[in-house]
Amino acid sequence: MLLCSGLLLAGCQNSQKNSKAQTVRQEQAPVTATIQPPPQQISVSPPPAPPETKTNKLGLCQSELASLKQIKPKAYAAKKAHFDRLLSNASVYSAVRSDVNLQTKDTLDALYKYKTNQLCADIEREVLQGLLQRGESVK
Repeated sequence: MLLCSGLLLAGCQNSQKNSKAQTVRQEQAPVTATIQPPPQQISVSPPPAPPETKTNKLGLCQSELASLKQIKPKAYAAKKAHFDRLLSNASVYSAVRSDVNLQTKDTLDALYKYKTNQLCADIEREVLQGLLQRGESVK
């Protein structure tokens, strides 16, 4: 045991001598500093948003639905009924959304987003076809 403690103390003294020697060497060595220029900052701005009077997709969809009423009244009646049902069902889901688990929320959020996008695309297509038919009928 005495031998082990002697070795430990000897090791501590050697490490202290080594650290003192390194400190002396570091003090004697010339210090050279390099100054680096600050990194160049690049400002990135988002692309300008396209000018739209209706930024809300649902608002744009409702607006096109209103246009469809003048262009194709029969198609408007069917799309309006579908639109109202979708909004009614989404309203019920919205009322209970906070009470359902995360997986159900993810699934139904995706479902209503899909159904809304699908209906709005159908309305947009009907408007375009109706306007094209009217334009083609002019001679």
